[in-house]
Amino acid sequence: MEAAPAIAAPQRLGLHLGLLAVTIVTTTSAGVAIAARPGMGRAELLVGGLGFSLTLLGILLTHEMGHYVFARLHRVDTSLPYVIPAPGYVPGLGLLMFGTFGAVIRMRSPIKTRDALVDVGAAGPIAGAIVALPLLVWGTSLSHFGPSPTAAASFWHGNQSLVALVTHAWAEAHGVKSAAAGVMSFGDSLAIRLVDRWVLGPTPAGQDVIVHPIALAAWFGLLVTCLNLFPIGQLDGGHVTYALFGRFHKKLGRAVGYGLLLMGCFSSISWFVWWLVSTRLVGYDHPEVVDAGTRLSTLRLVVCAASLLLFVLTFVPVPMDSL
Repeated sequence: MEAAPAIAAPQRLGLHLGLLAVTIVTTTSAGVAIAARPGMGRAELLVGGLGFSLTLLGILLTHEMGHYVFARLHRVDTSLPYVIPAPGYVPGLGLLMFGTFGAVIRMRSPIKTRDALVDVGAAGPIAGAIVALPLLVWGTSLSHFGPSPTAAASFWHGNQSLVALVTHAWAEAHGVKSAAAGVMSFGDSLAIRLVDRWVLGPTPAGQDVIVHPIALAAWFGLLVTCLNLFPIGQLDGGHVTYALFGRFHKKLGRAVGYGLLLMGCFSSISWFVWWLVSTRLVGYDHPEVVDAGTRLSTLRLVVCAASLLLFVLTFVPVPMDSL
């Protein structure tokens, strides 16, 4: 009988905690900017900022700890989550990156079976969604309807798509003035629309949902879930599709990459950024599973189906737009 390989104890605890502390500051700064309303006191602003920060970091850390726990269960040597800070609110520049670029873990040994690959890949998005959805419901219950200065945003087509930007530029060049109000809008997924309808009811004509910071943090957490579930390379969705289809997953990833380019043309130019990250930085390749001949269990096939459903529910064609 071969002994199981030893798993190294987590290292660099100080670095993990330091990054987390910095990210709490940057996400709280972003949350304060989101929560700010005329007449609010400092204590009220701080509460709003911390509500946003703790909600967002709770979702992101739960996502990564889902990967971490299942990686350790399957004897995969892995690091604790690294939370990556980003600018929160910079006076004169506005809100940037929600205060974080997300969180990652580093796996230092291969995954041995296809079942283990599904467990490790799907555990993060599913764990994050289990935390994010109740927080979304709570944050939505704290939100309210308010007058919308513009027509309702389109579910599929945004004013920041490549086609729309070229059209606007052509119109401006020919003296046609844009009627845009310059209002930032956060796009809907099916999950967002279902929760809004369930908690707040139908949206009255001429109004829109004014989201609470907790709801916006949950929105961003679910967006991160969606981005990770794209079936490309070593993204979470890439792990799942590799376990399902083996090397064919690379062809599927390339097809999805072309889909991202189309979304950048017709929905939002932000999809060009994710195309660059997922296909050029992450890449289409995936390490081979050590025991590739194993078959997926029925339970793991159910988990794969749940991951696909979660992707469909959290997909946001137009993540952010200017109306």
